Amino acid sequence: MNYRDLLVARGKYGKAPPEPFIAGSDMAGTVLKVGRDVTRFREGAAVLNAPFKHWPAGKINGDWMQSLIGGAGVNGILAERVCFPADALVPMPSHFSFHEGATLPIAGLTAWAGVMTHGQVKAGERVLLHGTGGVSIFAAQIARIAGAQVIMTTSSEEKAEVVKERFGVSETFDYRDESWPKQVRAYTDGRGVDLVVDVAGGQTFTQSLKACALNARISLIGILDGYESVLNPFDIIGRQIQIRGIYMESAQELAALAGACEIAQLKPCIDRVFSLDHTLEAFEYLESQQHIGKIVIEMTS
Repeated sequence: MNYRDLLVARGKYGKAPPEPFIAGSDMAGTVLKVGRDVTRFREGAAVLNAPFKHWPAGKINGDWMQSLIGGAGVNGILAERVCFPADALVPMPSHFSFHEGATLPIAGLTAWAGVMTHGQVKAGERVLLHGTGGVSIFAAQIARIAGAQVIMTTSSEEKAEVVKERFGVSETFDYRDESWPKQVRAYTDGRGVDLVVDVAGGQTFTQSLKACALNARISLIGILDGYESVLNPFDIIGRQIQIRGIYMESAQELAALAGACEIAQLKPCIDRVFSLDHTLEAFEYLESQQHIGKIVIEMTS
């Protein structure tokens, strides 16, 4: 499950979907049948879905944007059987369970895009993340694999200890303390961070700018802290900060992420698994923001 799924359910993610509407964005499953011209997959293959039915590679275009699964009027994946174009599917890493595979297409791919595809992180750089949701935890794992140092903001001392112990986060700061950007700069010897993966938006985005080093990059992903930011443009100009909006990525990039997971033996962090008939409870738990990592819904026979 993703925060975006919650916004879609509330009718706050673009145009409200038609009713009835099947929710959900990402899944892992087994191929039951293939079309006559499909050669990439065979029946029985374990696969993941890309976030869009039509975004095979390269830059997204306006038509492809309307094929967003679980949004833009395209039915989602909370169903026993779904139909996908072959080029919107990717083989699941062989060491993944289906629960783990289902976490990759949105949160994992968004983190990959923010850290690697567009963030272009390098070994030795410092990466700032916000919160302990699925995207931030994946981003921490990916950044660490790339050799970067990870810094994170969280309001929970318990979560701070978990991310340090389990995911190699170097230091955490309490985002409720408005001086946290100064604390980040002090921790980095006055330099600031090289990359921010910002899932919060709002005034957290404004604060993120103040924590940046010269020539830093920001991958702007979410709006957990709201849709509006009041900022000083010179924070961007003076530090020569590059800002990139991240809207998931292509099937090609999902395949690259799956390959990286295979090589590095990365394992997704799953907080809780709910059965399909407890989907409402899963949404409520997602909204509570108590989780670390991902919330998964499983099909029950």
